[in-house]
Amino acid sequence: MSFDNASILVTGGTGSFGRKFIQTLLDSHSPRRVIVFSRDELKQHEMRVQGFSDPRLRFFLGDVRDADRLRRACNGVDVVVHAAALKQVPACEYNPFEAVQTNINGARNVIDAALDCGVKKVLALSTDK
Repeated sequence: MSFDNASILVTGGTGSFGRKFIQTLLDSHSPRRVIVFSRDELKQHEMRVQGFSDPRLRFFLGDVRDADRLRRACNGVDVVVHAAALKQVPACEYNPFEAVQTNINGARNVIDAALDCGVKKVLALSTDK
């Protein structure tokens, strides 16, 4: 699969995987546009000041729980890389409703938005947690 000349949306783009993936995309491929989708405005700001200033980057504040916002972010996107999740097991055990809202319903929102917007590919991450 080629990311060259593609418009790519990365959910959880300010997380540990998202940041590294975006850096690899920019260094090793030629995407037309990379949308960093994250609910954390501070982490988006930190990315900008820490060198993520490539003109192909777009920072989009949003949460995968918000289906309408996600749909707006998916407009004109070729590939979605879904990396947004609550991943700390103790936090998820203590807050199961929040974990379901983000990890299950959020994933469904990503798929629905991608289908509604004609996204060609959706890549999802999975861990052992």
